[in-house]
Amino acid sequence: MLWFIVALTVASIMFLLTPEKVVERTESTTSFLDKLSQHSLLVLPVTILTWMVVAIMSAPVTPFAGTAIGFVLTSCAVALPQLHKYLAVMASLTFGALLIELALYL
Repeated sequence: MLWFIVALTVASIMFLLTPEKVVERTESTTSFLDKLSQHSLLVLPVTILTWMVVAIMSAPVTPFAGTAIGFVLTSCAVALPQLHKYLAVMASLTFGALLIELALYL
């Protein structure tokens, strides 16, 4: 149940902190700090994803593992504007994993 709470919390934080409109800069030279600030929203989901992969590798695999990874990958797709085109795919895979879990427990 902890994985679900963490995934929901991460997804909520990413949804609330991601700006609605990302302004494209026309400057051809961007500093390192600008590049770092663009990807700063990705730090938390990648950290959680790394923790989950390590936890999954050290324990027996359950059907919940795919859903938890799907939630985190969806939040990664929300965090980066370049990945917004994959958002529907990630959310669909997460929904499919949730349906499989539901079928297993009914």
